[in-house]
Amino acid sequence: MLTFPPDSSFLIQIALFYLLWLGLKRLLFDPVMRVLEAREARTTGMLRDATELKAGAEHSAAEYDRRMRDVYRQLAADAERARGAAETEERQLIGSVREQASTQLQQARESLGRQAAAARALLATEAQDLSARMIERVTGRPL
Repeated sequence: MLTFPPDSSFLIQIALFYLLWLGLKRLLFDPVMRVLEAREARTTGMLRDATELKAGAEHSAAEYDRRMRDVYRQLAADAERARGAAETEERQLIGSVREQASTQLQQARESLGRQAAAARALLATEAQDLSARMIERVTGRPL
């Protein structure tokens, strides 16, 4: 039973409880709290590091995308310049080939014209010769 004022055993129990609490605090509670705090620090530290790494990765990905767009633009511009240069060279080449073909065609026409004129002259003289021979044969007397 509980008496008032408490006897000395109550004070001894309080003192023993206090000593038990101090012993448990030093041997059990403080080490467990240190482990829990260290684990929390590692966890939050890793979360913070992961967040920083993720932000760095996103920044790197954005930088990579930007550089790739720049490279694609540069390649497209180079391809357009090369295509334009090729078209210009093609037009020049086609123009010079047309000019050469026109010159050769004109020379061939002139050559054919001269050959036709020579053939006409030759045929005219042969026609006169042949007509003279035909008249001689038909009439039986020389012209």
